[in-house]
Amino acid sequence: MISRFNFLLILASFYTLPESQIYHSAGPGASGGWTIIAIHDSMKSWERFREEVLGPAMAKGITVGFTSSPQELTFEVDTHLT
Repeated sequence: MISRFNFLLILASFYTLPESQIYHSAGPGASGGWTIIAIHDSMKSWERFREEVLGPAMAKGITVGFTSSPQELTFEVDTHLT
């Protein structure tokens, strides 16, 4: 679970969306914490972002407010309207 505070810390470390991310939204989760929805142009680009950018940013000490490890749920997007 991630807090709003931690979400903002992580977001501030990027300033702009990664090139491969085509959608990003976040808000309070139903059971507390913060829910983040990020759509990347492919599963491979998400995995690269997670391993090369997000993971290292969190490893640098963005841990305040976590009550447990972040949970990841992935799925293939069938329809995306803008």
